[in-house]
Amino acid sequence: MTKIIIFIALILSNLAFSASTDSSSNGMNKTLIGVRYFSKIMGNIHQNPSRYSQVLSTISCNQPIKVMKETSKDGKEFILYGEDNWNLVSVGPYEGYILTEFISDKKVECLDEEHAKFFDGLNLDINDMYYWARLYDQYIQGKSKINTK
Repeated sequence: MTKIIIFIALILSNLAFSASTDSSSNGMNKTLIGVRYFSKIMGNIHQNPSRYSQVLSTISCNQPIKVMKETSKDGKEFILYGEDNWNLVSVGPYEGYILTEFISDKKVECLDEEHAKFFDGLNLDINDMYYWARLYDQYIQGKSKINTK
C-alpha cells in the first residue's frame, strides 16, 4: 500500500512539474498575428524551431495556419525564431514552428490540385506523407555557392 501511495505521489509531482514548465505558464503571452497558408506541397509542424526537431503533424499545400507571436512580461516580442526565421503557428490542435519561407499570405497554386489524378494514383498514406515532408524539410533551396570555373 505504501508503494502505491509513493508511486501516485511521484506521478502527481511529475504532472505538476510538466505543467509548470509549459510555455503558457512561463510569462509568455500568445496573440494571433493572422491566418496564412502553407505554400509547399507538404511539410511539417515542428516542436522546436529546427529542421531536426520532433514533428507534431504533417500538413499539405494551402492548409490554413494561424501565425502567432509571443510577448514576454517585459513587452519584448518574439515573432521569428532562430537563424532560419521560424514562425510560431497553430494548426488544429497543434502548436509548433514552421519556416517562414513555407508560409504565404495568399493561397498558391498547388501541384496536387493541378494534377489531382496523378496524386490520387499515388495512394499516399499518412506515413508516406510524413517521410516525404521530412525529406522536404531537409531540402535546402537556393543558389549554389560552388565555383564551377
